[in-house]
Amino acid sequence: MKASRLLLLLALIGISSLTLAVSVGSTNFSVKTILTGLLGHGSARGDAGAPGDSPQLVREVILDLRLPRALNAFSTGGLLALAGVLMQVLLRNPLADPYVLGISGGAAVAALGAMLLGFGSLFIDWSAGMGALGATVLVFALAHARGGWTPQRLLLNGVVVASGCTAIVSLMLALGDESRLRGMLFWLMGDLSFSEFSPAALAILLIIGLFAMAGARSLNVLARGDIESQSLGLALRPRSPQRRSPLQVESGSSGWSRRIWCASWRAAITVSSCQHPFYWEAAC
Repeated sequence: MKASRLLLLLALIGISSLTLAVSVGSTNFSVKTILTGLLGHGSARGDAGAPGDSPQLVREVILDLRLPRALNAFSTGGLLALAGVLMQVLLRNPLADPYVLGISGGAAVAALGAMLLGFGSLFIDWSAGMGALGATVLVFALAHARGGWTPQRLLLNGVVVASGCTAIVSLMLALGDESRLRGMLFWLMGDLSFSEFSPAALAILLIIGLFAMAGARSLNVLARGDIESQSLGLALRPRSPQRRSPLQVESGSSGWSRRIWCASWRAAITVSSCQHPFYWEAAC
């Protein structure tokens, strides 16, 4: 399937998902009811035979409740998907994503710890971001060995860190205060019940997505390996055995690798720190 057709199909699926999200709920609305309510003409009526609702009520339900949740969910899912794709390109492994590398686990441990200590929403947001950053640093520290960092070491150590974070989260849930348990579980589930729309996450998704699409050809070539990338005309920086950065995996790295890692890390951190509905506005 051509890229243009695939993008069109994905756009149609995204629009359909948003339409379904604002239509289905405790009271179902048809597309006609939604349009009538948003335009403020006539009377809107629930599909399930509920009493007639005024256009003002339908408009408030859609604009104040359902649409912000749908847009936040769209931004969160898009950032997670984008972070996973860019990490897969960087590490040249289809298993790489923020969960496997322990980034999401580090954010969860830090955020739940802040909840148990009774801190406010802003501190919890920053704790999640710092926890994700700390997990990333820990993975790189454990994966460092003679010869530098390699994708295999990063992935394997990421799995170890993710497993450890999962165990710590389970311990926190088992020993935590029952009054805070519900909020902790909802945070882990990514509940968006009371989230207010913040354009920052959507803007980050669009900006990083546009940059990734602009370099899609180079990213696809880079994912095939350094030797094949060079043979196809992608300029790579020569390997330096004395000094190797975390982004110079295997036999070398291009400028795209640094951009990929920064973009994927930012996307993963944004999702991790903005996961909980009550704290979305403060962090983003």
